[in-house]
This record gives sequence, C-alpha cells and structure tokens, in this order.
Amino acid sequence: MRKSIVLTLVAALAASSLSGVASAQNSRSGQVSITVIIIKQPMDSDDYTQQVPRRYLYPSPQTIAEAQDAIRSDAYLRGYLLKKRVQLRNVVGIQTAYNGGKIVYVR
Repeated sequence: MRKSIVLTLVAALAASSLSGVASAQNSRSGQVSITVIIIKQPMDSDDYTQQVPRRYLYPSPQTIAEAQDAIRSDAYLRGYLLKKRVQLRNVVGIQTAYNGGKIVYVR
C-alpha cells in the first residue's frame, strides 16, 4: 500500500514538472504569427474585395482606434510592424486569426 502511494506521488510530480517544461518551451519559441495586408484604395478586382472583410475595407473611427490601442499595448506587434517599415498611423484594423496569429490591415 505504501509503495503504491509513493509511486503515485512520484508519477504526479514527474508529470507536473514535465508539463511545466513543455509550456515554457511553447511560450518561448511560439511567437505570434503576424500577416500584414495592404489595402489599396482603387479596387482592381472583385476577388480582392471578397478577401478583405468589409469592416477593414471601410473602417469606422472606432475600428481604427481599437487597432491603434492594440499596437500601443502590444510591444511585440509594434516592434514587428516597425521592423517591416509599416507606418503605424496607417493601420486601420487588427484581426485575430483562429490560430492566435494577427492579421494587420494597412491603408
């Protein structure tokens, strides 16, 4: 009886320490993927307008303000956009993808 309790305790401690290592590796190596989409005003084809959500084709002041707040609050996103030479004032929307990545819409 005592051996089974000790073995159970050892297994629980081993599992908890391994899961801590796995989560630390995921958070360290798994940066958020960022895609930048430049919206051109003269729409050439209907295919382009179907790919970009209407919310970002014709952004409201609230949508633009939300995007600017997201840039201010996320240092990694801000640094990435500056590295890609995106003028931050031209960002009109930021959408979160299903995989956790960000899609940045720029005019």
